[in-house]
Amino acid sequence: MRNLLAIVAALALTTCATAEDKRFAVGESAAGYVIIGVAEQSGAAQEASYTMLWRRVDPETGRFAPVNNRTAFEARTNAHDSVRVRGIPGEFAMGELAPGVYALDSVFAQIVDRRVAYVAQGVIIGPDRPTFEVRAGEAVYLGVWEMRLTELNAVTRLWRMDEADKDAVVREARQTRGAVILREPHTTQVPCTPVRLNAVSTRQVCG
Repeated sequence: MRNLLAIVAALALTTCATAEDKRFAVGESAAGYVIIGVAEQSGAAQEASYTMLWRRVDPETGRFAPVNNRTAFEARTNAHDSVRVRGIPGEFAMGELAPGVYALDSVFAQIVDRRVAYVAQGVIIGPDRPTFEVRAGEAVYLGVWEMRLTELNAVTRLWRMDEADKDAVVREARQTRGAVILREPHTTQVPCTPVRLNAVSTRQVCG
């Protein structure tokens, strides 16, 4: 009986360790981890769905690397997989990224009115744009960003950078193991020529 209980206990510990290993391990992973909040402007005249695109900057050329799963990070409003925290406006996107410097490429908005979809581009032609760095094994929190529409474009700004917000979303998400640090983006220059994202999309990104 004692042997059976020992086996059951060992299996339970193995299961817990396996589940824990699915979280991002600060200081152990070869990747970086990013958490960012996005929120639509309060009292906006038009309700829209926004997509914020951050892209890795090629250290050799100083230009954006091609868009793919390892070089780009998107945060969306009204996303089914985002994390929401009571008392904090908007929602949070998070995920692993290859280590490096990332800059804000663009914001894209879609407005649906009577089943007709309208879009608002938000490419930052720049070259000045928000930029952050994430290193291997780091987990960084980039604050909450406000999304809104101007007469012609979708735009964004860093709205709130708060330690309490960071701690709340980390507790709610339970996706990291270890300390998550505040990382306020700074401004740097990355050149941009607007191009279509692909042949079937009207969305523009930096080429």
